Amino acid sequence: MKRILEKFCDALVLLCLSVVLSGCDLLPELSPPEESVSGTIRMSANLPVKAWRTRTLFIIVEREGGGPPLAVQRLVETRFPYQYVITKDDVMIRGQKFAGNVRVRARLDADGVPGKLVQGDYEGRTAGVVTVGAKNVDVVIDRIGTAPPPKVAKKSPPKPAPPPKATPPAGSGKTIRGVVRVAPKLKDKAKGKAAIFIIARGSRPGPPLAVMRILNPSFPLEFTMSEQNVMMQGVAFEGEVSLIAKLDGDGKVGTQPGDIFGGARGPVQVGARGVEIVLTQEAKGEAAPKPATREDTGEVISGTIEIAPALRAKAAGKPVLFLIARKGGGGPPLAVVRVASPRFPLAFEISKRNVMIPGVPFEGVVTLSARLDADGSAGPASAGDLEGRTDQPVRVGAKDVRIVIDRAF
Repeated sequence: MKRILEKFCDALVLLCLSVVLSGCDLLPELSPPEESVSGTIRMSANLPVKAWRTRTLFIIVEREGGGPPLAVQRLVETRFPYQYVITKDDVMIRGQKFAGNVRVRARLDADGVPGKLVQGDYEGRTAGVVTVGAKNVDVVIDRIGTAPPPKVAKKSPPKPAPPPKATPPAGSGKTIRGVVRVAPKLKDKAKGKAAIFIIARGSRPGPPLAVMRILNPSFPLEFTMSEQNVMMQGVAFEGEVSLIAKLDGDGKVGTQPGDIFGGARGPVQVGARGVEIVLTQEAKGEAAPKPATREDTGEVISGTIEIAPALRAKAAGKPVLFLIARKGGGGPPLAVVRVASPRFPLAFEISKRNVMIPGVPFEGVVTLSARLDADGSAGPASAGDLEGRTDQPVRVGAKDVRIVIDRAF
């Protein structure tokens, strides 16, 4: 009887291994959806050591015939080899069909803003074309950027001689030139800010058309935005855009209380000169999120955030909680809720009103994480922060979701 039992156990182990290794449909929840492209991204052994320290990874799906990206994921501090899954939820333009023949490209980007492959960037792509639905589509990052990076304006020293005006890049018709000024009432608050973001948006929903980041700005600030600042490779810098500028205290993309922003009057045509942007508004502190209205209920996730008993003492005094929803388990946040002075257990709601990029739909399956932040600023987790995640991805519309903060950094 003992020998029979041992043989039965051995057979059961072999069966389980064969199911896991073959991706058999007996475990359908582990298989990528049909409308997806999945595989593994690896780093070439020939890359320099500093390539492994590059924080931002873009996974880009492009159509066989070229043009703007069909779908994009952005991830931070990725460990390699990385197993990726890109689905219809990652398409750039809402309603666009995720199908057909495509290529996959992986980019380690030094400044975190997609554009041309320059020094400090590393890239790889599939050898050929694959069809949406393909699995085991592997990419090896093996190409090193050699082009010089775009120049960033630097803060002028006190009482400098007027610097010579920069020569517009080739194809100067595809530039916007202007100046950013600060409203008199905000001049004192504008001093010492780390960076300014100048953002151009076209008429289509989705990410910005172009973004400039200028460190340690001084005002009035002259700027020239060109096709070098376009967010996605292959997208033309042309047509009519809206221009806004945000003076940022910590130099990061997210808006925090104290940041100052403003916009140009009316739409601006690419090729315009003498454009004026005036910073007139200051971002105020955020209140706890309001309950979703009836029309929002299909695009809301609700539940409760708790603190693990072992971390309750460490949670005391943490000023801010960030609730973050991400697509695909990684990449930039899809939506963020910021709660000051949270009390636990904390009932939460996160919805389309909290998305980071206007026009991006809050739908599909997401991962949720909650972080108690020691310094109250957005960014990667640091020493003193506490974090927790849902055990499994959740679908938008889910209720009674439970998050337990159980990890200390």
